[in-house]
Amino acid sequence: MAQGVGFICLRCGYRGREGPRCPRCGFPLIVEPGRFKVIKTRPNIWRYEPAIGVPQGVTLGEGLTPLKRVGDVLVKDEGRNPTGSYADRGSAVVASAYSEGEAAVAFEPDFALSLGAYLSAKRVRTKVYVDPEYVDYAELLELLRLRLVSVEFGPPRGATLQYGDPYFLAGVKTIAYEIYERVPRADAVVVPVGKGLLALAVYEGFRELEEWGLMPAPKIILAKHRGAPAAGDVVEWLSGRAAVEEVEAEEAVRAVAELAGGGIYAKPLSAMAYAAARGIPNAVAVITGTGLRKIKPRIYPSVGGLRQEVLEALRGGRAMAAAQIWEALGRRYSLRGIYKALAALEASGAVSHKYVMAGGRRVKVFFLKE
Repeated sequence: MAQGVGFICLRCGYRGREGPRCPRCGFPLIVEPGRFKVIKTRPNIWRYEPAIGVPQGVTLGEGLTPLKRVGDVLVKDEGRNPTGSYADRGSAVVASAYSEGEAAVAFEPDFALSLGAYLSAKRVRTKVYVDPEYVDYAELLELLRLRLVSVEFGPPRGATLQYGDPYFLAGVKTIAYEIYERVPRADAVVVPVGKGLLALAVYEGFRELEEWGLMPAPKIILAKHRGAPAAGDVVEWLSGRAAVEEVEAEEAVRAVAELAGGGIYAKPLSAMAYAAARGIPNAVAVITGTGLRKIKPRIYPSVGGLRQEVLEALRGGRAMAAAQIWEALGRRYSLRGIYKALAALEASGAVSHKYVMAGGRRVKVFFLKE
């Protein structure tokens, strides 16, 4: 992983470089933040690169998700991320920090699909360990579509990248940074709680903003199913620093319907945040992901042959004319074939074009979309 990065433990105060859990108390660690500066030209989480504490390496266009008012609630729609969940923020940072050619990932809903997509974009061969009794089969099918990702059923063998990795949390906390940019005077932020790691990252993001003197931290409200048991040490620790709002199952289902009426297709767990936020003045509800996943076509480089080679030629980030791509591929295909491949890639959303001036004339160049 990234070199020279320090970690902190919010529970016991540990600071050091051992991870991913605190060597003293076993709590999830946080990447020690840098300074808060917004790079406004970047339309993704890397606009906060100095605060994230990890250099940008991979992006698929995660972050800057919309805030939309549904009824009396301002909703942060994380389902608009590339693979349909907030996990893409964390996966972008994990993949950027990862330095090996192969990876093993322990399956967790949303997380495994997201991280698989980002590691694939970095050309890291990834094996995902899946418990067949626990997996969401719709998500499994999406995983199997990813290039360089394979699935193995059974318990993980050896070291794996885990949900709640410090780099993952460093990406997720950018939800707080974005709310600060758009709603600097939010009084409350409502987050659905399962294992509590999303809530921990959001809490940390606002703690940092308050520490930097940028805003008073809003009240964090954890939305959970009524009667559901506490889910481990993270939720227990957060419960002493945040309010807990219990939501009936029927309320969650009604919330799904109300959100759908506003064009937001949430899972019941996500919709609990909206249900809990109703009636709270100046509150933001974080909808963690979509229940109607429609992944952007460019996540799946399923194209073969020439189109795949064109993608590889453009992967360095430089915009190129069709003739330049033709030269880069050693003239092994016809120029007409290059144009046809580019047209198909544009139609899929993987590639776009613009015009530049070169040698006194207007030239059409192509580039990978972010």
